[in-house]
Amino acid sequence: MAEIKFDFDIDGALREDPYLDSFQLSYMFEQTRQSLTSALERKLGGVTCAEHGKEPIITITGRYDAEKEEMDIQYHIEPCCQLFMVRVVKLLNNVN
Repeated sequence: MAEIKFDFDIDGALREDPYLDSFQLSYMFEQTRQSLTSALERKLGGVTCAEHGKEPIITITGRYDAEKEEMDIQYHIEPCCQLFMVRVVKLLNNVN
């Protein structure tokens, strides 16, 4: 299975009367982590580079903007080679 790393954090200070308080944000981060892990395991389970035999490393960065009260999630894929990058991206973009 691919190695999955998470980096979730809050940018800025929460408002005095926030839509989500720190407890709710922690819960949202954990639910997001579990959901993304399940989806990635389903799509990338057992996938290795045919040439190097390595699995991809995926870092997911989530930033909650306290001022805008919006969450931004980005993926960073670290494959062993460019050809494997293409394969991983294709698998991740597959709707099934």
